[in-house]
Amino acid sequence: MSKRPYIAAALSLLMFSTPLQAAPIDDAKAAITEAEALRAAEFAPQHFISATTKLSEAEKLIAGHQDGATSMRLISEAKHEANKAVQMAEKFTRDFPELVETRDRLNMAGDEYIRGDLGERSQREFKRVVEAAESGSISKARREEKIALLTLHAAHSVAAREQFVRPISKKVAEARKHKARNYAPAALKKATTAQSRVEWLIKNRPSAQSEAYSTSQEGKAHALHAIRVSQLGRKFDRNPATVESWIDASDARMAILAESLGLQLDRSQDPEAQLAQLKQAIDDMKAEHTAQIADADKQVRELGEKLAKYEGELSDMAEVRRKLQLKREAEAKIKRLTKLFDPEAVEILLTPDADVILRMKKLNFLSGSAVIPPEAYALLDNAIKSIDIFPGRNIRVEGHTDFMGTNEYNQQLSERRANAVQEYLLLQMPGSEARLSAIGHGEEKPIANNETAAGRTKNRRIDIILIAPLALPVHQTSAE
Repeated sequence: MSKRPYIAAALSLLMFSTPLQAAPIDDAKAAITEAEALRAAEFAPQHFISATTKLSEAEKLIAGHQDGATSMRLISEAKHEANKAVQMAEKFTRDFPELVETRDRLNMAGDEYIRGDLGERSQREFKRVVEAAESGSISKARREEKIALLTLHAAHSVAAREQFVRPISKKVAEARKHKARNYAPAALKKATTAQSRVEWLIKNRPSAQSEAYSTSQEGKAHALHAIRVSQLGRKFDRNPATVESWIDASDARMAILAESLGLQLDRSQDPEAQLAQLKQAIDDMKAEHTAQIADADKQVRELGEKLAKYEGELSDMAEVRRKLQLKREAEAKIKRLTKLFDPEAVEILLTPDADVILRMKKLNFLSGSAVIPPEAYALLDNAIKSIDIFPGRNIRVEGHTDFMGTNEYNQQLSERRANAVQEYLLLQMPGSEARLSAIGHGEEKPIANNETAAGRTKNRRIDIILIAPLALPVHQTSAE
């Protein structure tokens, strides 16, 4: 049975209900709303259709002021069927997670990538699994699942090649037309290597969609670079005089950079020597900056040691000042973050502890699924740019759900979704394992009213938290 009755949105025909009938109708509609949110129309269709049909019949009787006893019976049966649909939808996603998510990946690819015959066949075979599971024949459902998975994997492979391989192969073909083998062999090889990697992933690890997407983007970028270099090389071949203007333009850009660093470059030097000079200037500036920070830290530590005997209020005030400084720095950086995101897609928050929260409002998972929608990758790519603006901070991915379904179901679902986002971030940020974590909170931390559809939408979210650094103990020495 549904564990939380509430007033469902967009209730109809209540004006015709008697006070005694209103509450049962509300409960039945709430149960149907919960079933719909858990995709019972897909995973428990017989019970879901039965629930909606019985409720509709009851509403017609009530509207016509006919047979109150029959309408009350239908309402009770509708609620019972809806609650059964909720239970069966939850059970289906727990019992057949690979099937659900493979189908979701296929459907998310879009009709333009799905081969018609495979798509239709996979849907038929998926329905057979659902029918067997809903009828209680789990052994039959397992047999049907094996057949359905084979077709779904075949359909998804075709779609994934269109999505992730073709964009690289098209650009690689274009690069070859521009003679990239002669002008940009390294970039061309990187592109073809990425193409081979994506093809391998599709064949051997079809669930690794995030890696397939990431590698596809990388391969396309290498191919585009090969095209650019090849076009420039062919231009130089056709008109050698353009080499001079190109070098002059490059020298001008180098001179602007050198001027900003307080240098005067010798144009007689080769580019490698000029770059080495620029790099040395930057390294010197960094070393000076690091030394200044080290001196300041040393002074702070020495002052801390002198004040160590004054515990209590002074210590608390120092921590307050430290957090205030962190917040001021974060506020300045957040202004840069606002240029990366549409406020309708991502909300940026700053906590009293100076943590920065990226609330991914448009990262919308399908119910019961942890498959990242393809359109959400651009949001996550911008989240990575945000992480780069706060170097050194640890990152925590938090998954949250609304309260539809059981606590256990929502907890597991939030963990799977947080782990899926963490996996994609790690692909784009190699070497970040030590500072990147994921956790699921289930339904335990709502930010809006779960009694409304709009509130539940807000509660189904991923938060990426950039954690403010902790204070160092005042007694820590410079050697430490």
